[in-house]
Amino acid sequence: MNKYQFNIRAIASICLCTCTFFLYGGDLLMQEGDSTIKSDTLVPYESTNFPSYSPNYRYGDVYSQPPSKSPINLTDPTSLDLQVDFDSSINFTATEQLDGIDFRPPVNLSFSEYDASHTQKLITDYWREQAIGLEGESAIGGRRLIPKLYISPVFDRIFGGSYVDITPTGFVNLDFGGLFQYNDNPQIPERQRKNGGFNFNMQISSNVVGKIGDKLAVTFNFDNNNSFDFQNDMKVEYTGYEEEIIKKIELGNVSMPISNSLISGAQSLFGVKTQLQFGKLYVTAIASRQQGRNEVITLEDGVDERQFELQASNYDENRHFFLSHFFRENYENWLGRLPQLISGINVTRVEVYVLNRNNNTATTRNFVSLMDLGEGSVVHNPSVGSQRGGASRNGANDLYQNLISLSGARSPNLINELLESNFGMTESTDFVKVTTARKLDLTEYNINKELGYVS
Repeated sequence: MNKYQFNIRAIASICLCTCTFFLYGGDLLMQEGDSTIKSDTLVPYESTNFPSYSPNYRYGDVYSQPPSKSPINLTDPTSLDLQVDFDSSINFTATEQLDGIDFRPPVNLSFSEYDASHTQKLITDYWREQAIGLEGESAIGGRRLIPKLYISPVFDRIFGGSYVDITPTGFVNLDFGGLFQYNDNPQIPERQRKNGGFNFNMQISSNVVGKIGDKLAVTFNFDNNNSFDFQNDMKVEYTGYEEEIIKKIELGNVSMPISNSLISGAQSLFGVKTQLQFGKLYVTAIASRQQGRNEVITLEDGVDERQFELQASNYDENRHFFLSHFFRENYENWLGRLPQLISGINVTRVEVYVLNRNNNTATTRNFVSLMDLGEGSVVHNPSVGSQRGGASRNGANDLYQNLISLSGARSPNLINELLESNFGMTESTDFVKVTTARKLDLTEYNINKELGYVS
């Protein structure tokens, strides 16, 4: 009785005639004349970093044994040269050489065999190139988003063709994200410590070129990052043939170039432009509106002497704020001896707060804004007494002293009731409570320290 031992790294089942063999990883024992395999131990499959696939080596020529087209297998090196020669009897001899030395035995082919093999190769390469082009992987061509649309031949005389070709190019970028943060600041209410929001940004840059035949073309360019509207170009252009009277008709963004010094041309025009030819006479007509303008600035000793008008209704509102009535009342007097200011005051410390609309929690504060705080001459609420006049300060009246001595004045939940009951104030008129405010950086506002206003 002959015995054989096998060490196999895979699991498989083999069926041959009436004998069935089950092979398992491990040391196995097979006996002749027996259809069973006895195993003492079963070793489980173990993964390995080395590939278990080994491609077959090609011993024959490329015609009798074509190379595999699988992308897993490596192709032949570039130094391996395939040469095909033919003799006077039109018999072909194919040789594969490596640095001038025959790498494989040469093969002889008849004309019919070589022609059939070469034709089949050309057909295969052609369909492969077409398939790559349709999938968009070819640099020459790809599948079109909008195919050509063929219309009635009646339009051939008008537009010089019976097709509609629309070619869109460009890109659309969408940026979408979110920013959420938690600020463990005990001075901030619990509900305001968690904040966040979503960020959304979009950029569109498109270029659409449409053609109807050879004469009519539509061009449309759009980019939402352009600073001016006239940079987005839109034009409908009709171009006639050489023998026609109508040479060109443009609708949309047009130009009027003039090559003489007497009349200057205009740019950034939007309208209709027509070019006609009657024999040797050329006629150009344009009707448009100008989207830009040219200005000439003359400076004398570094000063622009152009006159300008400013209407009172165009004043920039809600931008400049006086710190108190004291600065407003003395503003005109302090400017009476320009260029020298005679205020004699220098503001040393100012903090500016606005409503928190950008989810910034680093400088979030709760505060109460009071109409009469620091006012010494103009007081709105009659219950505030002891006006002392002079520059703005906490001691200009007795409101500040009464507030700091009032119990519970720093509680956001009690301040409204205390101000209304103890001082007879009205919310939104004498005071405003703000619970979602942030402190502005020094780069977000300007302060005139001598005239006492904030911009």
